[in-house]
Amino acid sequence: MATRILVVDDDAGIRESLKDLFALEDFECTVARSGEEGLAMVGSLKPQLVVTEIQLPDMSGYQLCQNLKKDPASRHVPVVMMTGRFTEPDDRVQGFDLGADEFFSKPFDPVFFVARIKSILRGLSPAPQSA
Repeated sequence: MATRILVVDDDAGIRESLKDLFALEDFECTVARSGEEGLAMVGSLKPQLVVTEIQLPDMSGYQLCQNLKKDPASRHVPVVMMTGRFTEPDDRVQGFDLGADEFFSKPFDPVFFVARIKSILRGLSPAPQSA
């Protein structure tokens, strides 16, 4: 079964670029244009990872992350935040304090981005059972 990733970003170009990037890795990628749309999709989609822009039209990515981490059904889902605006260290710290697993500033290196996503997903895999 393919890994399911939800991308939440109001920029159609970013959504499509990430969808294409994840398709190259055989990830199943679904996109949402807003935080509310993303939250609504989490229950039915049950993604293994959520990638969100911090500047969304209806709520911040921080709020989205906080809502995901409060809900027992989604608190285990890793969240990767990204932004196209200039960030201060405090912006990143705020994301990590809310439960984000990674934080990227756009533009980012797609090879490194995918490597970090794979690393986060590997951390979710159950440990092999020893005999």
